[in-house]
Amino acid sequence: MAFGTATVATSSGKAIAAKRHIGSTPAQAEPNYIGIGTGATGAARTAAAADTALSTPAESRVAGTSSTVTTTVTNDTYQTVGTITASAPRAVDEAGTFDASTAGNMDISATFAVVNLATGDSLQLTVKKQFS
Repeated sequence: MAFGTATVATSSGKAIAAKRHIGSTPAQAEPNYIGIGTGATGAARTAAAADTALSTPAESRVAGTSSTVTTTVTNDTYQTVGTITASAPRAVDEAGTFDASTAGNMDISATFAVVNLATGDSLQLTVKKQFS
């Protein structure tokens, strides 16, 4: 399922991308942690706490596997894939990528139609950020 309602690079996300280009060892941490949440407010949602959090986080973030893939031009897209398992029933309607396992900065914020998860259900998320 593709994210539908709103997928945006946050202001923090733009700063993360710029900082990752500095030096041979970037000072900016890679935004490869994926989190899910509930209670998104739709396309105009602004991230809580200045681009650092989901509306209501539903599980602990997971470290995703990152790579570059081709969307239009060779290797023009940063991709992170991660799987989150529900510890309780959840009505998930948002996801995000972050540069830390807790706190940190949100890179991508996405809202979508509710996905109902039962305890023990897993949700695999693929988040892509195309540079064009």
